[in-house]
Amino acid sequence: MSKRFLVVIGLICALNSRAQIQVFSEQESIGYGLNTTSDESDVVISPDESQLYFTRKNHPDNVGGVQDPGDVWMSEHQVDGSWSAPINLKEINTAGLNQFIGFLDIERRILINTDNGLISYFRVSGKWFESDPIEVAYFKNQGEMFTASLSNDAKIMLFGMESFGTYGVEDIYVSKLQSDGKWSSPKNLGSKINTANQEITPFLASDNKTLFFSSNGLGGEGSFDVFMSTRLDDTWQNWSTPVNLGPKVNTVGRESSFVLPIEKEFAFLISTQNSDGYGDIKMVRVAQEIEKAEVVEEVVKVQKTEDKLAILTGEARDIVTKKVIVGAEVEAKVLPSGIVKKGRTNRMGQFTLHIPEGESYEIKVRAYLYMTAELDLNKTQAAQNQLHAFALNPIIEGNTISLDHVLFIQGKSELVAGSEKELDLVVEMMKYNPDINIFLSGHTDNQGNSDLNLKLSEDRVETVKKYLLKSGVAADRIAGQGFGGTKPRASNANEESRKLNRRVEFTIHKK
Repeated sequence: MSKRFLVVIGLICALNSRAQIQVFSEQESIGYGLNTTSDESDVVISPDESQLYFTRKNHPDNVGGVQDPGDVWMSEHQVDGSWSAPINLKEINTAGLNQFIGFLDIERRILINTDNGLISYFRVSGKWFESDPIEVAYFKNQGEMFTASLSNDAKIMLFGMESFGTYGVEDIYVSKLQSDGKWSSPKNLGSKINTANQEITPFLASDNKTLFFSSNGLGGEGSFDVFMSTRLDDTWQNWSTPVNLGPKVNTVGRESSFVLPIEKEFAFLISTQNSDGYGDIKMVRVAQEIEKAEVVEEVVKVQKTEDKLAILTGEARDIVTKKVIVGAEVEAKVLPSGIVKKGRTNRMGQFTLHIPEGESYEIKVRAYLYMTAELDLNKTQAAQNQLHAFALNPIIEGNTISLDHVLFIQGKSELVAGSEKELDLVVEMMKYNPDINIFLSGHTDNQGNSDLNLKLSEDRVETVKKYLLKSGVAADRIAGQGFGGTKPRASNANEESRKLNRRVEFTIHKK
């Protein structure tokens, strides 16, 4: 294809679409320090456009050194318009492949492609922690190359991979987020987009219609050029003829990973032209007229599939400091149907879940280095639409947590039915925080024979310990002792306060 027919002068318009992008400059340097002699790839801009994430291959500062196939690095946008020297996100990187895909929500939950599949992470107080696995039905990459991205609303995932129904090698596929939290089977975008050669690094603009991707099968300036096409209906099979972005974007080198932020005047891409190594991060100055996709359509679809919805709202706070907990995982189970909905607390420590109506609801809020908090609501309580408070006990050295709902038959060490529920939260906490041990303490009031009270408190500690062991907690993580009535936390003068002294509690110790 002749180069003169690919030159983009002024406005590039996708057929039958209002999506428009104008390229004003040739490739520009993104600034000192971001590019190296190693290979930079997979550019992603954070939702607030203040951070730039990318994958760096075979760099000596990667977790696996120069043999490392890819680590995630991050740079922050500065007040003067420059980008900071990038840092390696070592908390999420391994000696294997770590490839940034995108953001699963605006609260900094991210998706990474690894040698072990798609893994999500969330950030709390500046630290990253592994989150729920991401399930994509019938997902299979049959080739060595893999690229992917998430839409601005985190409802659509695009893949550049060799998979079922490929037209050649790497093709562009789409997967959609389902109401159950899983992702649909990848669907090939069809022959208008895909060729017998390679299509890689798909990126969907904020209107969820305008697609940017790189191909070496549609002709162009070099080995891989960036193209633009517009989705014409909801089948994801009907696309406008791909348009080459022209010589200001594309060169005789290899261009890929074109990213178009919503607010910034620059688009970002990877290019091998005049690079420090193989692939470098570059910028081109652009103007765009791309409308942001409406969220209303998705809400309507959910309401059609779920006849009646309850709205559950809550807030998570540290029980000691009273500070809100950001990024806490929320899980609500509807009874008797057993339907489970999940979410996370936002920057205000709050969450909102739209969940099918039921007779009752079990809500759990869990976070790293915290004891899980739980709340049971009946249908009437849930309908009040109030903000429910969840106070989470911090898992810190020396903190003692009382198991107030672990009850025993009077004078015996047998658990009262229903006590297992709080013990299950202890099990969950132990599994969620593998770097802590606990010391169980058994206590009674001071009524009766002190030797019998001591024996009873020891037996109750042993009952709790056996339950935890049976539930999968390692024996070397649990110690304990009975103290009888020697350590009251309330007066023994009357029956009401004596109840507070009949308890089992545990103290946190770090390994």
